Amino acid sequence: MGMYGQVLAIGPFRAALVPCLTHAAWRYDGTRDGAVIVEVVFETPEGSSRSRQLASCFGVDPWDFSTHALDPWRADVEALRAMFSVETVADAPPASGGPVGKFLRLREANFAFYFMPNG
Repeated sequence: MGMYGQVLAIGPFRAALVPCLTHAAWRYDGTRDGAVIVEVVFETPEGSSRSRQLASCFGVDPWDFSTHALDPWRADVEALRAMFSVETVADAPPASGGPVGKFLRLREANFAFYFMPNG
């Protein structure tokens, strides 16, 4: 089994973020501003090579756990755009600009980001 990498975001809910979040808008009804939520931002189910490519966009070693708390301001946004263009992501929320748009909005909202390897 190859590695399946993900980038997770953890931070405070705000109603203005709903268009770029994972679930349908009605799922957030009753969610209070400031509640801590967890979002998957990037996924690489294609395997180890793509997971390593994702890790490199953030300057981390996928198997060095001491590097998994990410500095979102050091991300190679252009490399992320090349990997995750809206055209190549079938389930990208339409208002989000795809995974990169979601990442940028959550980064601006002061979410914390983490790389998680599986496999």
